[in-house]
Amino acid sequence: MLQVGLRPLGDDFAQHLFIGQQPAAQAFQLMGLCHSNRRQAAQGIELGADRLDLNLAHQLADVLQLTPARFHAKTLAGAHRFTQVVGQIQLLQPIWAKLDQFFAQILHGLHRTLAAALTRLLGQIVIKIIIEIGSVAGVRAHDEEARKEMRGERVKIIACCNFRPFSPAFFLPMSASGFSFSQAQLREIASDILAHARKQGATACETEVSEGFGQSVSVRKAEVDTIEYNRDKGVGVTVYLGQQRGHASTSDFSPAALRATVDAALSIARFTAADPCAGLADAELMADPAQLPELDLFHPWAIEVEEAIELARRCEAAAFAVSPQISNSEGASASLQQGQFVAANSHGFMGGYASTHHGLSCSVIAGSDDQMQREYWYDSRRDAAELLAAEEIGRIAGERALARLGGRQIATAEVPVLFEAPIAAGLINSFVHAASGGALYRQASFLPDSIGKQIFSPLVNISEQPHLRRRFGARPFDSDGLATRARQVVSDGVLQGYFLSTYSGRKLGMPSTANAGGAHHLIVQPGEQDLTDLLREMGRGLLVTELLGQGVNYVTGDYSRGAAGFWVEHGEIQHAVEEITIAGNLRDMFRDIRAIGNDALPRAARQCGSILIERMKIAGH
Repeated sequence: MLQVGLRPLGDDFAQHLFIGQQPAAQAFQLMGLCHSNRRQAAQGIELGADRLDLNLAHQLADVLQLTPARFHAKTLAGAHRFTQVVGQIQLLQPIWAKLDQFFAQILHGLHRTLAAALTRLLGQIVIKIIIEIGSVAGVRAHDEEARKEMRGERVKIIACCNFRPFSPAFFLPMSASGFSFSQAQLREIASDILAHARKQGATACETEVSEGFGQSVSVRKAEVDTIEYNRDKGVGVTVYLGQQRGHASTSDFSPAALRATVDAALSIARFTAADPCAGLADAELMADPAQLPELDLFHPWAIEVEEAIELARRCEAAAFAVSPQISNSEGASASLQQGQFVAANSHGFMGGYASTHHGLSCSVIAGSDDQMQREYWYDSRRDAAELLAAEEIGRIAGERALARLGGRQIATAEVPVLFEAPIAAGLINSFVHAASGGALYRQASFLPDSIGKQIFSPLVNISEQPHLRRRFGARPFDSDGLATRARQVVSDGVLQGYFLSTYSGRKLGMPSTANAGGAHHLIVQPGEQDLTDLLREMGRGLLVTELLGQGVNYVTGDYSRGAAGFWVEHGEIQHAVEEITIAGNLRDMFRDIRAIGNDALPRAARQCGSILIERMKIAGH
């Protein structure tokens, strides 16, 4: 199905329109002349509305074998109303004939344009193209500024059957960096927003201007399953009238839209109650952009769609090669994402940078009939060159799925529980949530007034390291414009500090920790044991490799999750386990940590090895 929406730009119908990236100027030449005699042109075009709807849709279907889609244009509205008035006039018959002939000529030219451009690239393919360009789907081809102001640009291609891949250049022209805007242009937009806010009476203002794009391909059983391409941009504006706060956002970068967004934020602020904690961080605390570290976060991945498809196929093939018992696949995928932003405020701070996030993943199914198990593995990095080999990811996914076969319930018990490294990082996320300013000032945390108190086992040391190069969670400054810094969050199990923004710090009567936007890169100090050593130390208990559901109460610390993994006896895995629930309280779980492994994965913003907890309740049969 091809869905194409065309709208005139105001009353001035464009002489050149774009469908996807293909000009259809010749097909709509007459509509560009409607200005000379709007009433006469409207009468003629409105009379042909219904026939145009039908003929265009079906002739497109004949040429491209696409599902008919309605064609809508502003100047065609009101056709039914008009024909009801003049439908009995005999003189309309020759007009219908002339319109049919004229629109047939238009369609003939349109067929050639679309068919040549699309069928050459698609071949034998069933596709769905959704083009959302904000509220504007047609722009002048010669008006470069209008093209830059297209908002919410997004192109998705969902493909199946005999796919002949696109080149990324087919979608949108990009600069060498892949972005539509330079850092200088984003800074200029931010400066204009601040200037307009000041002119309109705002006592303070902060803004963030960003854009990003990405590409993702997936294959299933060696066939292309999906290809997705996205491109987005946006502006967020927060203004203050004293301590009244208003926020508005837009994806339209045109000067008029930016001014309207500022005005909308001001209107909201005028009707908002004053908040004594609202406002920018103190000017003297703002980061000095000249002193900020360069963190090497931007590594574009110049991979063509064909190469990404082949990479995903190799990944999946490696999983199938593990065993004939790998019977099915949920797919393997390769993705790239990159974005950039500029943040600025009326205290004079302005900073920004670009970053990337690339990944490979594979998910397969082992077994057959009612004895099937699914498992997956993935890797993600700033620099695609550092990703695990596709074959390695596929092999791990296959081996993990195979190991899950024969899973069964165990009897209800209270035993040691070992959280595998990827799952253990979730425990650290639970700690971060409970220690964050938002949860604390709302009294929705089990860790109030806990600074200086023992909340973890003495084995636990957690540091925040926001300046590590190429790491997820690395940031030179936070969302308030404050410089980040390395610090110890937990020392020998004792909590040294919370995660606070300027606002949450004021609510709690504490200084900001430069964590507006959340915690940065966290490292849980590892022990000397790997997973095999931890299994031996545990002796008898449960190794958890998957958690299900969201059973965490951050007010009380109660923890209850569905789980799957492996039963361990004498330090050795005996069999897979499924359909059980593990339960405890995070306060007790944190204090009962017995060991931390050295098997942390570098693919996330939480560096944490496997965690062995002394005792938890297991609900089985």
